Amino acid sequence: MEKLITVEQLVKDLKLRVLCGKDNLLKTNITADIYRPGIELTGYLLENNQNLDKYIHVIGKEEVKYFYSLPEDIRKENFIRYFSYSFPCLIVVDNKNLKKDFIEIAKIENKILLQVKGTIQSFLTILRIYLQKELAPEIILNNFTLLDIFGIGLMITGDESAKIGSTIELLEKGHRFITDELLVIKKISDTQLIGENGYHQNQKNKRYILKVFNDEKIDVVEYFGIGSSRRNKEIDLIIKFEKWDSNKTYDRLGVDITNQYLLGINIPKLVIPVRKGRNLGIILETAAINERLKKSGENSALTFINETQKMITINRKKREKIEEGKMSNNKIINARTIKEKFDLKILYGESLLDEKNLTTPYIHRPSLEFSGFYEILEEGGYKNLQLIGQSELNYLNKLLDQKRDRYLEHYFSYDFPFLLITGAKNVPDYIIKNVKEKNHLLMCTEQDINEVSEELIDYFEKEFAEEITMHGVLVEVFGFGVMLIGKSGIGKSETALELIHRGHRLIADDKVRFVKYNDGRVIGSGHKSLYFMEIRGIGIIDIKTLYGLGSVRHEKQLDVVIELKELKVEDYLTKKEEPKEEIEILGKKFPKIELYISSGRNASSMVEVSTMNLRAKFLGYENEKRTENMDKKDNFFSNIGNIITGRKK
Repeated sequence: MEKLITVEQLVKDLKLRVLCGKDNLLKTNITADIYRPGIELTGYLLENNQNLDKYIHVIGKEEVKYFYSLPEDIRKENFIRYFSYSFPCLIVVDNKNLKKDFIEIAKIENKILLQVKGTIQSFLTILRIYLQKELAPEIILNNFTLLDIFGIGLMITGDESAKIGSTIELLEKGHRFITDELLVIKKISDTQLIGENGYHQNQKNKRYILKVFNDEKIDVVEYFGIGSSRRNKEIDLIIKFEKWDSNKTYDRLGVDITNQYLLGINIPKLVIPVRKGRNLGIILETAAINERLKKSGENSALTFINETQKMITINRKKREKIEEGKMSNNKIINARTIKEKFDLKILYGESLLDEKNLTTPYIHRPSLEFSGFYEILEEGGYKNLQLIGQSELNYLNKLLDQKRDRYLEHYFSYDFPFLLITGAKNVPDYIIKNVKEKNHLLMCTEQDINEVSEELIDYFEKEFAEEITMHGVLVEVFGFGVMLIGKSGIGKSETALELIHRGHRLIADDKVRFVKYNDGRVIGSGHKSLYFMEIRGIGIIDIKTLYGLGSVRHEKQLDVVIELKELKVEDYLTKKEEPKEEIEILGKKFPKIELYISSGRNASSMVEVSTMNLRAKFLGYENEKRTENMDKKDNFFSNIGNIITGRKK
């Protein structure tokens, strides 16, 4: 709707001085913008110029000086002609050069003449902002709650109980409340909407009222303090809560943007499904900071899709090579990968980097082969990385040339993946000669052979380890690796998200890769070092970017598996069963806890409690036994008391 203000309100709000037309202040309305006259002051006036009729006119000392540079008769004629138009008022930003004849003509023409100190440019800025705010088109809504969350204006609607519960939780966390009813939305620019507390339009009735259950209302400032409120906030995002519909597909990527059209401006809108196990306060906080990230130019969903497409391309090329017979379907490590991982220097065979692959996790040092014994190579040792150190080179240097050449010719006849020489600054010419003749890939490093060997073994053990991929979320809770599993939509990601809010760390979401090391440890990680998480209604979020590097880690040893299940009985509290059963992963058994989700909100707390309880058992504290012992003591003392009481009787 179109708004208007009176000149009297303008004078009061901007502290303007009234030179004439005081009786018309309340009668005259302002409904348009600002105009700074120029050519009109020369006496040249255009016909049907709405700028002369509707807009507020503002002149500065330059225009006043121009007026008084004209001959008196021309100046008076121009005054009269200019004041004959029906603009609401003229504001003069000059307190020195204005003279009485100017004011007298304004009085005769029954014009409102106002004056203010300062420079015209600064005043025009102040006046323009003021009019944008006061004259902005507006609508009034009653079924929306407006909150300021991390500097993002969230307008919440939909399911009433979800809206009330999440609002109270967010206020408890220190976020700010604008209004829950009588929300006034104003358009202040082509891209901005401001939401205001409508009660503040009545200066005598400034209230921050939140409607709670059973139509009761509470004063937010009284309950949560003055810091919990603010008068207005730019609207950045609209959230609609709705009951979870199992037949409906909710946004899981966040690529397709849905907008709400308000006063000619599109505001992003998210539909958040409500069900047991979903902590809506955490989800709203995440939606707010994710929207803030988008405003900075980063879109987690698009980044996720781009990275996924890269992985698909790599896997497709790998599959094509397998089909063409150029690559085994078993685990392999390409020579280029090892070269880049350990910063190796190529001595010969750079063109072979992408062709040569390791298919075994073993390292072979050819000491016996340089003495003419090749049985180890014949049994498959040639498939391993060939590691040559300074001791092997010293031994070769001591051999007679003829014998050394014979041994090396036989040795280099095998089809090695590649050779690595360590600790040698100058590789002997006879090694280079044989490498070139047999077309081998030869690399070197200045590191000691023991250091290189240890690093390579650790790396190969991890890369060639037995592995499995499981669906769920792996998090680190109090130093323990906790794997959350459960059916789709049960709330695994939301539970993990709340744990991250509490200071715990994410390792992987959705697909978790577990590998079993030779020492028996089962280590979990994501397939790539990209810490994305999928939240229904919001889409893909980047945990590392939203919460910082401290919220993630690359890998973690698995300690316990917690399965989230939906409790059929309508109990308020979440039910937890002690880890009576175990789950086997890669041949190793882990304790398994079943956590039944009821009314939500406390699933993450129960994960923490379960983890702490397990940690206590690892440290030797058996809570059940201690409780039984305490019960026995209580019974003992109770019996003693009964005996004593009986004797007294």
